[in-house]
Amino acid sequence: MKFIMTKKILIVMRGGNLKEHNINIKENELYKKCNFKTGNNFERRHTWKHNDKYVSLYSRDTGRANTENKYELPPPIDKELYYGKMLLIMHNNKTYKDEEVENLSKDEWVNIYNTLMGGFESLGENDSYSSEEEIDPLLLTKEGYSKEDGFIVDDDTDELGEEQEGEEEEDEDEDEEEDEEEDEEEDDKSENDGELGEESELTEEEYDYSD
Repeated sequence: MKFIMTKKILIVMRGGNLKEHNINIKENELYKKCNFKTGNNFERRHTWKHNDKYVSLYSRDTGRANTENKYELPPPIDKELYYGKMLLIMHNNKTYKDEEVENLSKDEWVNIYNTLMGGFESLGENDSYSSEEEIDPLLLTKEGYSKEDGFIVDDDTDELGEEQEGEEEEDEDEDEEEDEEEDEEEDDKSENDGELGEESELTEEEYDYSD
């Protein structure tokens, strides 16, 4: 019996999160790391090649409703539907062997994943940038960047935005002060009305005694 060294793999949770796990078991027991009671229908679905390494996905393609795995997989299985937890494992050759398993960290898989999803595709002939393309000077910032994409903000625009925010804050402060002044005026008016009321009552009382 061959001794299998502990290696790091990734478990893809149903919600799409990735968790690192250590294993020292054979291929036909990988289903246990996904908490399945049996290995029925738990198979290798695809193997991706990245540089001189290979990454294989193991999963089930049948299961109960509402147990679908929400993780977005790279092509060519990006349209496939799998259930429960899935497992990602790296190995040296396309043909899987237990003794050739390599460590696969979350960071390493993210880099591979971005490549497989097209994150590092080079520009094609039709997509390449041409220096002959002219941009309206009105659509350029002071630094010469184009404003057409909507991501570049001119410094003047930033300053103007800050000035507008400052003016809005000043307006809010002025409104609060005006409200406070109005409240004070209403309080003064109420006090004056109360004093006038007392004077009127006193006058009426004096009038009654004069009879």
